[in-house]
Amino acid sequence: MILVTGGTGLIGGEILRLLSKQGVAARALVRDPAKARKLPGITWVDGDLSKPETLRGPFAGVKILFLVSSIGENTVAVQQSAIEAAGAAGVEHIVKLSAFGASAHTKAPICRWHYQIEQQMEASGMKWTILRPHHFMENLLLQADYVKNEGAIYALSGDGKIPYVDSRDIAAVAAAVLTTPGHHGKKYVVTGGEAFSYREASQIIARTIGKAVRFVDETPEQARARRTREGYPPSIIESALAIAAYQRAGGKTVTITTTVADLTGRPPRRLEAFVQEHADAFRSSHDAILE
Repeated sequence: MILVTGGTGLIGGEILRLLSKQGVAARALVRDPAKARKLPGITWVDGDLSKPETLRGPFAGVKILFLVSSIGENTVAVQQSAIEAAGAAGVEHIVKLSAFGASAHTKAPICRWHYQIEQQMEASGMKWTILRPHHFMENLLLQADYVKNEGAIYALSGDGKIPYVDSRDIAAVAAAVLTTPGHHGKKYVVTGGEAFSYREASQIIARTIGKAVRFVDETPEQARARRTREGYPPSIIESALAIAAYQRAGGKTVTITTTVADLTGRPPRRLEAFVQEHADAFRSSHDAILE
């Protein structure tokens, strides 16, 4: 039995869709039953990772756990409680969604959190696999309102190259790890097949929607102010600024792996295709009228 946490989220939801399509029965943990999607072979169970007392039933009989949760100040505590519940339930294998750059010395708090969780998981006595995805293509969608309203994309990463990866490819890698042998003790870095800067991404969006999109090369102060206006908490802002600084500097952040192709049998989705698929998100109603 496979248990997927975060089943109503971006990655978890796609994993469940893939497992259902493959005819693999699985259990999905959900805090709000109203958000559960009906999928053949998927059983939704009520539970909350932040409330350990709710996990005994959902974890009972589970052999493989996919672990993901929302990112916030309680991420470490929440995922540690899941690891403890898994150990108590006799779970044999945990597959954790971590982050590219997870380490003890990174300046990004969220990457330190993920590393801390990884360390606990590795010491748990259970088998484990770690997925470290790079920058999501979906992060570009967070700029959609700026594109529509200002014809601009903002980033602190400058001309640093980033191998954006589609969340669906991350989920496909996870589904492969959950359903095939040979992944115990592996740490997979999951990236797209090409690296682009935010400046180049803005040009791809511009060509796709037929509208000029300027790239705004932010200073750290400007990036911090923008993230604050957007309502992000301090630790997330610090993480975003640190990650962008690493991207700007290049080096390991330009790493491109073959993980998607190796584990799924197909190449990763291309950024141009992603932008084309989501073109309407970047178009304003005025753009639509002009067309």
